[in-house]
Amino acid sequence: MRRETEKPAGLRRGEAASAAQAGPRPIGDLMAQVLRAASPRRRELEGLAEAWSRAAGPDVARRSRPIGLRGGELTVGFESAALRQEVECFRKEEILRALRRAWTESRIAKLRCVIRG
Repeated sequence: MRRETEKPAGLRRGEAASAAQAGPRPIGDLMAQVLRAASPRRRELEGLAEAWSRAAGPDVARRSRPIGLRGGELTVGFESAALRQEVECFRKEEILRALRRAWTESRIAKLRCVIRG
């Protein structure tokens, strides 16, 4: 049981009072706030997906998708082990060169191929 003077879990000092004073908020306002926070990452992934499609070609792009870019390493998820191996063994350097031309936002130094679940 929580005493009235305790702050709700997850809030920092000073936030408990403002959260209690604010009261309930409409779910639409909360969703808009969440989407604004997620928007830059979503835009980056959409841009990477377009660059990936141009670099890898439509057949490979249809069966794979970029998952994330961190520290110059682009992680791409593939729907099958065979396709992942084909790209990893035979087309990696070619696709990396094309990606570097298609994605100018930041440098892609490495391609990490994984099987998506």
